[in-house]
Amino acid sequence: MEIEVGYLPKRYYDLNPDAGGFFPFAFEGTAPYVFAMDGFYLPECDENFLPCWMRNIKAFPLYFCAEVPSYYKEDYEHICNKFNISYRYLTDNQENSVSVAKVQNEKQFREVFPFYITLGSGNDLVLWSTIKDVFSVEQREWKGNWEGMVTEAVVVKVEADTSIFWIGYDGDNIAVISNQPHFSTYEKIIRTFPEFVVPKLCEYE
Repeated sequence: MEIEVGYLPKRYYDLNPDAGGFFPFAFEGTAPYVFAMDGFYLPECDENFLPCWMRNIKAFPLYFCAEVPSYYKEDYEHICNKFNISYRYLTDNQENSVSVAKVQNEKQFREVFPFYITLGSGNDLVLWSTIKDVFSVEQREWKGNWEGMVTEAVVVKVEADTSIFWIGYDGDNIAVISNQPHFSTYEKIIRTFPEFVVPKLCEYE
């Protein structure tokens, strides 16, 4: 499996939510390492990549924060209940709810992640954090396609020794916001990958 990896220049993003850009959520705290992984289509990539990677970086438990459209809500709750995954709603309305689920181990991850791929590939927000639940919903001023609009946004509080992963638009990439040392250089990042991954350095202009 081939993956392109590159750090995002700081001009690509800031702390405010950016509709249609990096990132469609707000974040607070210090995150010196922000990188993206490209060159694959998540619905078709090796199903062992992310479970093995999360195991390698000792990421569990994971906290998934996702926008769940109303037509997927019953499926979402069924999957969580079937595999004993606890969840809570940050917002709950008729069209689109935001929920956080605690995925405790690799087995649960393998069961629920295909559902999150479906959401993320359809451009519903899907992100997850390692070890800690760092998510809330607050009123924020947006950039990008919603320039100047003040409305609800998912807010990520980047705490010490934490990484946040976001499924990019159309499921074409995964971005990572982190302050963990194992993501501090390209060489350290690729050492965390499963051995079947073939990485390539990507330079973002």
